[in-house]
Amino acid sequence: MALSIKPPRSWIQRITIKYPARVRILDCKALEGKEGVEELFEIISDKRYTNNILKDLKEDTYLSDIEIISSKDGRILGSVKTHKCTACKSFAFSNCFLISVSSEEDGFVEWVILSSEEAYKKLLRDLEEQGVEVMVKRISRVRDKEALTARQEEILQIALEMGYFEYPKSIDLRSLASRLDISPSTLSELLRKSLKKVLKEYFKGRVSALSRQARL
Repeated sequence: MALSIKPPRSWIQRITIKYPARVRILDCKALEGKEGVEELFEIISDKRYTNNILKDLKEDTYLSDIEIISSKDGRILGSVKTHKCTACKSFAFSNCFLISVSSEEDGFVEWVILSSEEAYKKLLRDLEEQGVEVMVKRISRVRDKEALTARQEEILQIALEMGYFEYPKSIDLRSLASRLDISPSTLSELLRKSLKKVLKEYFKGRVSALSRQARL
């Protein structure tokens, strides 16, 4: 499912309106006991704007603990904490998998999520109750042969919650495999097959980067 969201206040909106930039949120997690979230982000723009974008981020009173991991050739990779983010907070407490977050025009942000029907309906209700402007762009149903097995879904969720997909990782493959009581090679194969299913569903209907033809 793809949602187009416009939070009441968004640093992404301010950056993309002011600069010809594209912002992606690579990871997002709620801050314990607080209303804000911590986000791992990527900003891509012309390198002429890099210093100004960094200056604006550091001067934004809505943000704190800004850490720039790398800044080269117009690509900024870093992490930041927000004092409040109603949309992100709603997602952080949902039972949805976040596939990607990217900026759109007019201050909107696209969320691509993977979830059950019950989970995404609850997420929509929570967003609307928080005054977040949200539109459903598309819904794709996973066919049975493409759906994650219960074991694959469980492992992906545990890996996500334990920080395996974070940058840097909070847990490595060997430690995660030990926690799941399986071998690292088995876990690697399970993760590869699971992510392949998720990515095939995500890119379905989009133009191939290689053939330039729509994927079925």
